[in-house]
Formats: sequence, structure tokens, C-alpha cells
Amino acid sequence: MDFTESNYLYIIGAFIAFFVMAQSVYFLVRAVRRGKQLGIATKVMKDAAISSAAFSIVPSVPIVIAMITLAATIGAPFSWIRLSVIGSMSYETMAAGAVAKAADTGITISVYAAIMWVMTMGIISGPLFNLIGFKKYQTKIAQIGERNPKWSKILIDALFMGIIAVMGGQFVAKGIAAFSGFHAGGIINGETQFLTLVSGAVLMLIFGLLIKLLKAKWLENFALPVSMIGAVALSVVFHGLF
Repeated sequence: MDFTESNYLYIIGAFIAFFVMAQSVYFLVRAVRRGKQLGIATKVMKDAAISSAAFSIVPSVPIVIAMITLAATIGAPFSWIRLSVIGSMSYETMAAGAVAKAADTGITISVYAAIMWVMTMGIISGPLFNLIGFKKYQTKIAQIGERNPKWSKILIDALFMGIIAVMGGQFVAKGIAAFSGFHAGGIINGETQFLTLVSGAVLMLIFGLLIKLLKAKWLENFALPVSMIGAVALSVVFHGLF
């Protein structure tokens, strides 16, 4: 029996997916009732709901790609569970890969359990921080913004770039090592990883320029998924070259 494709995991995944959808319906009903209390026309609320639903499909593509990627290693049900709730593509793939690499024994049931624990417990830090410290953090950021709006923007951008550096730095290092002829243990297809990262960044840059120059704000919803799909497609080409 393949424990990564256990029926029990599928049942758990179905229950979680049902809970998420039920929660969405609950808040949708409450929002509609509140809208009527505020005198918002039903047509306006309906148009807003349809527009939001339509524009949420394309940004979901990266999540589907991540689920397919993870499914090859940890099976479809747990990938589905993680990315149906608060899972992050970059975090989930990094966490699963780190545990598998540390174990270096293949995906045994013990390693699989460790991957589940690391992926689940690690991501809980986000909601816990929001529950305990986000209000204080938000107040502090707002105070900085009131005193010095420019410095506040620089601070937020720096935090974001720090996250990008942590996620992408390993691929840059592997690429530089591979192109310079340094082949250390654990560096596999460093050239492909580096060029794929650069391709995704270039595609995002192109989208950013199009959005700014053409004032096409609607492209913002398509920038990430299209850039990801393009980078994945190019990675196949790069893999053939190296």
C-alpha cells in the first residue's frame, strides 16, 4: 500500500476542503445580509461576486502547479490538504525538500510523518503571530508611516526583498557554483534552477513594465501565474541544454 496515497488522507482532505468551502459560504451569506442592511443593490453585490470569482481563478494557477509538484514526492492528498488552507507554495516545497534531504533515505513512512509535522507546525507560526502580535506590529508600522511615509515604504519593501532573498538565494548560489564549474554535493541541475529563476523574474519585470506603461492594472492578476507557467516551460528547455 502506498501510504502517501492513503484513503484516510483523502477523507481528511475532503473534510478540510468541505470546511473551507462551508466557511466561505457562511461569510458570503453574512456579507450579502450586511450589504442589504447598508442599502447596496443586489445587482452590485452580484457583479462584485462574479468579478471576484473570475479574477481569483488565474491567481490560483500557481497553487495548482505547486500541488502537482508536491504530489510527485509526498502524494496528492497531503499536498491537497496543505495548499487548500494556508499553505504557501514556496514554503511547502522548501520544507518538504529540507526534510527529505536531511533524511537522505528516500520517502519512508517515518520521513513522510516528519515532512507532515514540519510542514504543518512550521506554517502555524504565521497565524499564531497574527493572533498574538500582528495588531501591535500593524500599529507600529502605521506610526512609522505617519512620521515618515517614505521610510515606512522602504521598510516594507526591505522586508519583502528579505523574504525573496531567502527563497531565491539558494538557487542563485547553486547557479553560480554550477556555471563556475564548482560541483559540490547536493547541487543538481544548478544551471537549470538559476536560469528558471531568472526567467521568472524577467517575465515578472515585463509584466510590471506593461502594467505601468499601458496602465493595464487588470494584468496584475495574471502576472504571477503566467510568469510561473512560462518559467516552468522554459525550465524544460534549460534542462535539455544542461
